[in-house]
Amino acid sequence: MRRQDLLALGFMTFALFLGAGNVIYPPMVGQQAGDHLLFAAAGFLITAVGLPLMTLVSMALAGGPQKLTADIPRRWHQVFWTALFLVIGPAFAIPRMAVVAYEMGFLPFVEQPQGWHLALYSAVFYLLAWVFALNPGSLIKTVGKLMTPALILLLVAIAWGTLSNPQGAIVFAVGDYVHHPFSEGLVQGYMTMDCLAALGFGAVIANTVRSLGVTQPVMMARYTVYAALMAAVGLGLVYLVLMYLGATSHEVAGQATNGGQVLALYVAALFGLPGKVLLASVIMLACLTTAVGVGASCANFFSTQSQRLSYTTAITVIMLASAVVANVGLTQLITLSVPVVVTLYPLAVAFVVLGLLRRGLSAPGDVYFTVTLVTACFAVLDGLKAAGLLPTVVTEALSHWLPLFDAGLGWLLPFAVTLVTTWAGQRYRRALQPQS
Repeated sequence: MRRQDLLALGFMTFALFLGAGNVIYPPMVGQQAGDHLLFAAAGFLITAVGLPLMTLVSMALAGGPQKLTADIPRRWHQVFWTALFLVIGPAFAIPRMAVVAYEMGFLPFVEQPQGWHLALYSAVFYLLAWVFALNPGSLIKTVGKLMTPALILLLVAIAWGTLSNPQGAIVFAVGDYVHHPFSEGLVQGYMTMDCLAALGFGAVIANTVRSLGVTQPVMMARYTVYAALMAAVGLGLVYLVLMYLGATSHEVAGQATNGGQVLALYVAALFGLPGKVLLASVIMLACLTTAVGVGASCANFFSTQSQRLSYTTAITVIMLASAVVANVGLTQLITLSVPVVVTLYPLAVAFVVLGLLRRGLSAPGDVYFTVTLVTACFAVLDGLKAAGLLPTVVTEALSHWLPLFDAGLGWLLPFAVTLVTTWAGQRYRRALQPQS
């Protein structure tokens, strides 16, 4: 692969991850962490950058995203991947991108928004996403070589303004960041849910590498890892700048209730009206590039599941469905989707970790079955809690006895204990076997 193609592949991977949520999330972490920013940032980067990077590396070693789940029963395999691509696709993530781009990139310039504005905006948004995603082999040209450099230039402008002219002093931490900044940053980074996105992007990255003439599995894995490392560095730098922006935002955005407001007020204070245009451009490009990548991932999956469904038909249906959901049912769908996401995410992490350890397992099927079963049970409890369906007495008992259950991480300790126990058991049984 030529050096410029490898660089474009890294840019493309970076842009696929950098959606609107990734841009507006870190400022709030920085504002609340205050003088404990370094500890909170360290925790945030471990889960918001390290976990997606680990996911891409695990998929590269396994030979593809769906091979991560090859050692579980086929029915579980199908249910997991279908639910994942529905959630990160037309049922939740893709519709949200158009709505976020509309609210932050269009509404600030309109005094009296009308009901049809969102319909028109989303129609244009998904038409552009459909055009760019129509040919997955061209993604590296459209995203990696055209859209991402523009996005990076806009982010550099915000970074330059923030670092050269911070809008206030860093104040004291608030909330959980006072006593537990590292663990709170860890949880907040986990909540970005980029591990699910990384699983979806695996096939897109592989197809892009293949379109550049690289077909040997070892070389495809190597270039995927290179792209993942470049994307991780880029994401880490963006997160650090945005968290510093949030930490110095109290004078201009002290009353903000979310990271989007913090970012909008800060950029407006730095650049005035050009700042609004700058931020609108950043959000629009971030949402569009991610919608293209996620849409292509979903279309690739569903078209491979049915011989009657072509990629073109799949991407068309996905974009049309996303446009409909964005206009008529996004709020309700988010309410329904969040418990599903909370349930799926622990399983995704489990598959990623198991994929990294698989070569050292003598009977991977047994370990996969046990670890995923235990993880699924506790993930369902987290999902029921997120949906508000657990009885109060059960919630209180689990909050008291199960570490991190209040933070939505009740699955973590059972997963870790089961993984270590089953892995150690296999190593012990192997040691007892007579050497040939």
